[in-house]
Amino acid sequence: MKRETWASAVAVLSGAFGITSIITRPFLFGPIGLLLLLVSVKLTANRRWTAPAAAIVVLGGFAGAAIAVGFTKPLY
Repeated sequence: MKRETWASAVAVLSGAFGITSIITRPFLFGPIGLLLLLVSVKLTANRRWTAPAAAIVVLGGFAGAAIAVGFTKPLY
């Protein structure tokens, strides 16, 4: 497979971890999504997939933390 394909797949997976961090345990899934995002950025210079994935990971982490604190759920 090409590097661009791997980078796109890892960026999508990173976004999935960002969405998951909204639902459950933001300080567990958020950093995993961030690490996957860094791998994706290292693999490609194309921002087509990495820029939206970065926004999803950051906003997912903040939203997940706010929801977890508001509903007294565990953060990690």
